Amino acid sequence: MIKNWFKLDKKADKEIISLAWPSITEQILEMMVGMVSTIFMGRIGTYAVAGVGMVNMLMGFLQTVFSGLSIGTTVIIARVTGEGNHKDAKRALIQSGYMAIVVGVLLSVIGRAFSLPLMSLFFGKAEPEVFKTGISYFNIVLINLPFLVLDIIVSGAMRGAGDTKTPMVITGGVNILNIILNTVLIFGVPFLHIPALGVVGSAIAVTISRIVGVTVRVMVLYNYKGLKLNLSLKDDYSIWPEMIKRIINIGIPGFIEQAVMQGGFLVLQIIIVPLGTVAMAAYQIGLNINALAFFPIFGFAIANTTLVGQSLGEGNHQKAETYSKEGMKITMIVGFIIGIFMIIFSKYLAALYTSDSLVMKQAIGIVCTFGLIEPLLAILNLCSATLKAAGDIKYVMITSFVGLWAFRVILSFVLIHMFSIGLTAVMIGIFFDFCSRSIMYLTRVNNGKWKYITV
Repeated sequence: MIKNWFKLDKKADKEIISLAWPSITEQILEMMVGMVSTIFMGRIGTYAVAGVGMVNMLMGFLQTVFSGLSIGTTVIIARVTGEGNHKDAKRALIQSGYMAIVVGVLLSVIGRAFSLPLMSLFFGKAEPEVFKTGISYFNIVLINLPFLVLDIIVSGAMRGAGDTKTPMVITGGVNILNIILNTVLIFGVPFLHIPALGVVGSAIAVTISRIVGVTVRVMVLYNYKGLKLNLSLKDDYSIWPEMIKRIINIGIPGFIEQAVMQGGFLVLQIIIVPLGTVAMAAYQIGLNINALAFFPIFGFAIANTTLVGQSLGEGNHQKAETYSKEGMKITMIVGFIIGIFMIIFSKYLAALYTSDSLVMKQAIGIVCTFGLIEPLLAILNLCSATLKAAGDIKYVMITSFVGLWAFRVILSFVLIHMFSIGLTAVMIGIFFDFCSRSIMYLTRVNNGKWKYITV
């Protein structure tokens, strides 16, 4: 049995890699923008790293509704594409777009109206300079929420149809624009009479890039006929309650799962705030560097969702199981290699973000811990992707709550307050979170019942 586990299916592996590499490239491009942005914040000051990181956590929580809709869209489109029903695939994209715009505008307006109370509720204990920086950044990036949600939905729909290259190309171009705008607006260009706007400049750059990105993505949907999923003005734009219901049946558990996850990340950030600006900055740097491993793993998870979903749509259960197992094998190898890389080069990676010796010391410890547990990250993400593609998202939702809140949040809180071990407590909590969820997801996938769920 063990020998069979290590034996690779070359045909399935080729399909997985061909679908995964554009998503991995896209995620790496996204990661590079995040890294560059954080590096730029580090040049402004530790308070900027902490303040912007604080807002990014809150924005991540606000994006949970979008992620739920995206999961519902991707799964349904993958299923109907596997069935050969391209009409329903278009219909699912259009209905998701309607929901995305409504939800995006609503959250943007509410967020702007209550920005100060929201920031005070979650980060009121932050140092004044960090809080002031955060509120300035938050008020600007809220503008891009409607564009962000539509961007996520369209990208998810393309991937569900088996097209990962188009989102990659568009993301690459948008991210280049983002880096250029960040450089110009953060530091200024004296000879062009463009002033240095610092953190505010970064927020403006992110907002402009997001608007340009979703505009290009929608234009491509209508004007490039070579896509696996495209739209025209002749398509049916009426509201279809049945299709909306199918998407919501997957999307609501997906939303709750993401809310549980992002809520846990947010509460953990709140727990870290009283530890001081150094701890906050070190934790943000560690998370950014961990993206080196997470985004490639996430790319394979996207491929897994598409291939497993399409196979189940075809009614080929054995093919779905093969894709699930092969995807996990490949991703564990990738996670192991990247983890070693992170440990060996942890000092140099941390030095990219900060020259503060105290911040660097704590950041190195966080990076090394993440490096050790990368194979677990591969297991939980690939198994989770399989279960989501099958429609077994309620199980993922429940186990996410158990793993992340019981260990990452509550255990970290208890260890910090009982033993005063600072960020070490957080990394212990993350380790037990990864272990528990990996075991729960792997057990669920191995029992095979997910292959027979109707969505």
